[in-house]
Amino acid sequence: MNRFICMLFLGVLFLSASCASYESKLRARAEAGEAEAQYQLASMYWEGKKVKRDRTESLKWHQRAAEHGHREAQVRLAEMYERGEGISQDCGRASQWYKRAAEQGDLESEILLAQLYLKGLGVPQNYIEARTLLEHAAAKKNPEAQYLLGQLYWEGRGVPKDRVQVHKWFNLAAAQGHERAATMRLLVAMAMDRDQLVEAQRLALEESKGP
Repeated sequence: MNRFICMLFLGVLFLSASCASYESKLRARAEAGEAEAQYQLASMYWEGKKVKRDRTESLKWHQRAAEHGHREAQVRLAEMYERGEGISQDCGRASQWYKRAAEQGDLESEILLAQLYLKGLGVPQNYIEARTLLEHAAAKKNPEAQYLLGQLYWEGRGVPKDRVQVHKWFNLAAAQGHERAATMRLLVAMAMDRDQLVEAQRLALEESKGP
C-alpha cells in the first residue's frame, strides 16, 4: 500500500511538472509574438486547463492573438465583447472584431455582424449592410444566412416583401436541414399561388447551382 501511495504521489508530481513545463514553453512562444501560441495560452487560461483559470490573463492573450491576425481569436474576442463574458459588454468592439474575422473569410462572423446591423447594436441599424453580408454568406451555402435572408423578405426589412424570395431562401436553408426554415417554408407556401411556387422553386434551383 505504501509503495502504491508513493508511486501515485510521484505520478502527481511528474504531471504537475509536465504541465508547468508546457505552460512555460507556450508562454515563451506567445511572448515572442507567435499568434497560435497566444491563442492556445488564452484558451488555457479561459478553461483552466493545466493552469489556474484566469479570465483577465485569457483576455490579454486573446487580444494579442487577435491583433496578430489570428482569426479564431478574433471571433472569440468578439463573442466575449458581445456577451459580456469576463469583460464589460461592448457591441461596438464586438462588431469591429467580427468584421476583421469576416474579412478573413469567417462566415459565422459575417452572420453575427449582420445581426448586429439588423438590431442596431454597436453599429447604426443598417438593413442594406446586413443584407449584403447575408447574401455573401448565403452564396457560400450557409443555411443560417439563407434563413435570415428569407426573414428579411418575409418582414420587409430593407427590401420589399416578396413571398417568392422568401420561399426561395427558406427552401434552400431547409434543404440543408434548417428546421425553422422548413417550418416557415410551409407557412409561406400556403399563401402563394401555383405560379409563385414554381418561380420560387426555379430560383432556388438556380441559386443552388451557383459557385
